[in-house]
Amino acid sequence: MTNEISIKSLLPSICSIIVPQNTTYIGIDFGTSTTVVSIATFESETKSIKVLPIFLDQLLDDGAVFSSNKIASVIAFYNNKVLVGEGASRMKYQLKFGKDIWYSFKMDLGEDLGAKYFNSDLADVEPFKIRNPIDAARVFFMYLKMLIIRFCDKNGYSQNIKYAVSIPASFEANQRKELMEALEVNGMNVSKQSLIDEPNAAFLSYLHTSINSEKPLTVSSGYNPKVLVFDFGGGTCDISILEIGKDAKGIYSKNLSISKFTKLGGTDIDRYIAYHYLLPRFFKANGYKESDFKTPEKKYIVTQLFKAAEQLKILINKNLSLLMDNYTLPKIKDSDLATEIQVPVYVETRKGTLFQDKFNLTNEELTETMKVFMKKTLFATKIKGEDDYNTIFMPINSAIDKANLKVDELDYILLIGGSSQSPYIQETLKKYFEDSEILIPHDLQTHVSAGAAIHSLLLNGMNKCVIQPITSEPIIVVTKDISPKLLMRAGTSIPSDTIVIDDLVPSRDKQESIELPICVGNSNKMLYNLKISKDGGFPSAAHIRLTLEINADKILIIQASCASVSCMVEPQNPFANKELSTEERIVLAAERQTNLEAEANGGTPTKNSLIALRKAYSKAGNDFRAAETYEFQNELYPDNSCYNKIGVLYYNSGNVEKASSLYRKAIEISPNNPTLYFNLGYSLKSSDPDQSIQYIKKAYELDPTNGPTIIEMGSYDKRTGKDDEAKLKFQKAYDSLMKKWKTDCMADFEYSWLASVARELGEYNIALQVEHSKPSLSNEKYYNEDNLVKTQNKQLPGNGQKSIDNI
Repeated sequence: MTNEISIKSLLPSICSIIVPQNTTYIGIDFGTSTTVVSIATFESETKSIKVLPIFLDQLLDDGAVFSSNKIASVIAFYNNKVLVGEGASRMKYQLKFGKDIWYSFKMDLGEDLGAKYFNSDLADVEPFKIRNPIDAARVFFMYLKMLIIRFCDKNGYSQNIKYAVSIPASFEANQRKELMEALEVNGMNVSKQSLIDEPNAAFLSYLHTSINSEKPLTVSSGYNPKVLVFDFGGGTCDISILEIGKDAKGIYSKNLSISKFTKLGGTDIDRYIAYHYLLPRFFKANGYKESDFKTPEKKYIVTQLFKAAEQLKILINKNLSLLMDNYTLPKIKDSDLATEIQVPVYVETRKGTLFQDKFNLTNEELTETMKVFMKKTLFATKIKGEDDYNTIFMPINSAIDKANLKVDELDYILLIGGSSQSPYIQETLKKYFEDSEILIPHDLQTHVSAGAAIHSLLLNGMNKCVIQPITSEPIIVVTKDISPKLLMRAGTSIPSDTIVIDDLVPSRDKQESIELPICVGNSNKMLYNLKISKDGGFPSAAHIRLTLEINADKILIIQASCASVSCMVEPQNPFANKELSTEERIVLAAERQTNLEAEANGGTPTKNSLIALRKAYSKAGNDFRAAETYEFQNELYPDNSCYNKIGVLYYNSGNVEKASSLYRKAIEISPNNPTLYFNLGYSLKSSDPDQSIQYIKKAYELDPTNGPTIIEMGSYDKRTGKDDEAKLKFQKAYDSLMKKWKTDCMADFEYSWLASVARELGEYNIALQVEHSKPSLSNEKYYNEDNLVKTQNKQLPGNGQKSIDNI
């Protein structure tokens, strides 16, 4: 027997429940770029739920009122007025991010980087005080609550409001905690489980509407269909897989898996279009090239093109959607047919005002752009000078793997989020999930808020929760053992039972300090480092007891004790939402310190903090960010001697044209410096070989003893048939560099030069020795490995305890 699935079928008792009538049930889809609010009511006569998105009045900068069921997640300070929503959004590309406009703060929740907005115009203005992302979220919800109350007053709804807020399923504990704080400080009535995962909210909303549609969900005895919810919004791509089943108690639904947190959304597509197509045309239209601008300024210029990029993307997508047939795009997607829009863009720069009022993009260019985001790979696309571009298959494969399913075992693919409207995305998903039925709600952007409103009604009005949430990643602790110890499996139901771990012991006798690095997913994603200390140390046989649970709001509560010494930690950490290497942790710590010192310094980063940040980027291997930071430092604290060092960092990051322009500046200041001529000549080897050798010859004239310069001159002699002279120069460079190597006086960059000239002379063993002898980064840890613990021989759990095998 086949049954259609609805909220009533999942909650048969709904017909007998009396819902309080003096309460208003609100659902908020808190989005990276756009937030939507819906209201749910229960009609007692028909025993049915009614849901509607609500229109909110938003003030524009000219005093006019704009009413919409979507409110931009943007705050602006303009003409001494604080604007939130549409009014702020229209100023998005005119004001300076972090100073007088704030957006994408949802994505930065949970990262304690100090006063991230260190030059904020509202840093000390009551009641706003915007200094970091949680402050921005607090102000946004302050305004949103005011709009909701006005709506309730105007339409006769009770001001006894119960809220539910939808968020990415992969939001970590620290992100959820800060969001809860932003709600609670505004007096928004939130209860346990008031945060609902966006895919679950979408599923609830689809159940509510699909019963009367052409594609209702069905379940039959003996077969449990699987639903993959694909939530692709402005800033995240979130995947959840649910199972629908039928047992003795009736029809049920449950989460099977949640994807890893993936920063990927429509804004990333806009960014790619702006960088790769609009920016080069914008510079050309104004008679400039990219190398004419410093990187920070270029980044600012790119942001001014995002609006045009977004509009072009939307227009082409709409045109192609009209021509789609059964989720298949027409051949016109690969044509050079151009879409043009008129959007005046003015950008103030050091070189004057740049202007362009017409922008275009071809179908083929959008097709090439979308290929970047639809690669079937587990790795992001890395482009020097730009943030990484993730692909939709990273979260998709993450969720499928965790659910232990195959692609052809998924019955339904439910699309939600504004970016899911893209015909490219729909075609790609249909091809990948060829055996699955694609489900697309009528309104992809208001769909999740409707599900959140239903959740608010069910949870707060009926004390019912249709879908049991689960953890997205395992919780582990780093130990002396070969592998980290599993504390809680991915997919554990929330709220969880209390789990007790008591088979950990100190790694040595009289160990004075015990460190327990608690991680999510893997050891590069640390929540915090739990420490217990005792004078005289702990005996090697002392049992360490760990007690952990996740409460209804997905907050991890954990305690540790050993030999009567206890420790409990707050479930918050600056870096928990990202997988980080030790070097990346050092970078984030340096970024935090830079922000703190900038705030204390009136909004300007100190020179020492920028030096430390630049060195942290270099240590992490991010030469481009190091170059940007050095360039910014030189703007604030001018030093003409820095041009060469900045150029070297840009060259190492692959930005050769930028490096060359900096070397030229340095030569203007120091026209007799041989290093500058060599660096400029070497940077021109590929683009202008003739000019390159002229600069290297000049370096050789000024200093005929420099090893790399001698090698390049030897290579030139060899290319021009002067083999004997070449060999003499190679030997001279080899002898000079070998002397440095043997006396441990080599600069880091000289190791590769010595290895290359050794190979040129047939000294292959020496070349290998030199390469292996180059100093590597010290293997710093965020914790002291000597203080880690180990697992004792496995024992049966005691009374009242649950072993890890039973989780």
